[in-house]
Amino acid sequence: MKKIIYVLFLAVLFFSVNQINAQNKITFSAGGNLALPVGDFGDAAGTGFGVSVTGEYGLADNIVGTATLGYLTWAEENFGGYKFSYSAIPILAGAKYYFQNNFYGYGQLGFHIFQVDIDPNTTFFDDGSDAELTLGLGAGYEINQFDFTAMYYIISDANYFGIRAAYKFQL
Repeated sequence: MKKIIYVLFLAVLFFSVNQINAQNKITFSAGGNLALPVGDFGDAAGTGFGVSVTGEYGLADNIVGTATLGYLTWAEENFGGYKFSYSAIPILAGAKYYFQNNFYGYGQLGFHIFQVDIDPNTTFFDDGSDAELTLGLGAGYEINQFDFTAMYYIISDANYFGIRAAYKFQL
């Protein structure tokens, strides 16, 4: 059932981006990400780094729809005699609401496809990948063609605080 939901989500996202791009009103941003794990995830993962690309499309006067694709990897961490190594591909859609002076509130919904490597392998912990539903809430600021965002990502067992600095451009 999870896979069907993910495939439907990707199909809607793909269709939406194609329709928006056909109207030639889409703006892109590419940037670097910092991911600071919190809670139990912070015990098993170190600081994360990555990259992401976001497409934006104006929906109303102060509202912009977004679609984001990225890659994150967290530093290996020792926990309970095991070495944990995490990476993820976030696929998210959301919206920004602009307040005054280029400040905005930001919400995203989608999923992270996690890859986990554990050394040594045991029957207690398994290597593998899993897709996890994600909710991201945060705020940001744009100045000239630069976009700075701080988000808190709520994922079942892998919550983290994310910071992104990106350059915006139009094709």
